[in-house]
Amino acid sequence: MAARQHTQFAYRAQKEMGVWDAPPTSAALALDKPASEVRALKYSPNGKYLAWATAAEVRVMDAQTQAVVATIARAGVLDVRFSPKGTYVVTWERFSKPADGEASPNLSIWDAKTGALCGAFVHKSFGEDAIQWTDDEKYCAKLVAGEVRFYAPEALDQPALVLRVDGMSSFSVSPGRSPSVAVFVPERGSKPALLRMYTVGSFTRPTANKTFFKAENVEFYWHRLGTNLLVLTQTDVDNSGRSYYGESSLYFMAAAGNFDCRVVLDREGPIHDVAWNPDEKEFAVVYGYMPAKAALFNHRAEPVLDLGTAPRNLVRFNPHGRVLALAGLGNLAGAIDLWDRKSKSKICTIDAHGASLCAWAPDGRYLMAATLSPRLRVDNGIRIWHYTGAMVFRQPIDEL
Repeated sequence: MAARQHTQFAYRAQKEMGVWDAPPTSAALALDKPASEVRALKYSPNGKYLAWATAAEVRVMDAQTQAVVATIARAGVLDVRFSPKGTYVVTWERFSKPADGEASPNLSIWDAKTGALCGAFVHKSFGEDAIQWTDDEKYCAKLVAGEVRFYAPEALDQPALVLRVDGMSSFSVSPGRSPSVAVFVPERGSKPALLRMYTVGSFTRPTANKTFFKAENVEFYWHRLGTNLLVLTQTDVDNSGRSYYGESSLYFMAAAGNFDCRVVLDREGPIHDVAWNPDEKEFAVVYGYMPAKAALFNHRAEPVLDLGTAPRNLVRFNPHGRVLALAGLGNLAGAIDLWDRKSKSKICTIDAHGASLCAWAPDGRYLMAATLSPRLRVDNGIRIWHYTGAMVFRQPIDEL
């Protein structure tokens, strides 16, 4: 029998950080914690490294041995991220521009093992899409002056590839072995919004095109293989006056360009969340005015399973795609329904009142929920449940 996957989690609070072996062990790990406030904390996607940033430096730790692998003497770092394989660390400091000169580079890429600087850029704001990587780490990409520039990480001084599309406001690089890039041009006046997909490295002709109205900004949801894309379009204002959050629609696009459609939803109201099943070509959507409806759709955007109506605003598949969590977090009551995808039946309902975050463990057996500051100043902490509904861990943490 194969050994059970070892899992771990880390947290940062206003006055401390901590690293724990996850259930079923549930033990705090001894490590050399920084004396000052931890501003950012991030695992590499493969779980090999854990990085944290203080006001004075960034440290990269081997998650298994808790040994410090590299120390980056960079002050003022506010966020830290890893490349897909954990080879590189990306750091970001607040943008500032002197009155009498050019802005200094504030987004830097470092070698995770040595802490050596690979290159740096000027970047005003930082988010999940600031620097995007292909899964093989052959390229990292960023949006600069209306064009997507692809850089080889070993040669960051000049872009290796450039994709130009007039009016482009955002882009997304797909996962998978043959990566695509999707670019979005918002609607202007009477012209509809435009979304195009290209194969990375082949920008002469797009592989897919889609136009739509009522789209000022979008969110991209790729299937893990990079073969299909869900595009959530949004407007800032709902002209009907029924929603404070504007209008939203969902579109399905195949990267090969052989199929696209609008996902037809049978309830009016906002689209709260979307998630792909990582193991199947199907996706879940939570939509409509509260109480919201949740449903599963197949790879042709056809509904295949009604998951009921309840006050829910978040959906998460576990990493194996077998169990689905439907949660009502934030301003909702905190109930989380767990569904068995194979039997198409509800397993249990978890009471995670006060939680504003939930996430599956990498082994797919445990679900974590956290109550975070500053949304709530009391009862901050972490709770973990087995997928059968039994609570197996609870740890209060001040100002989490």
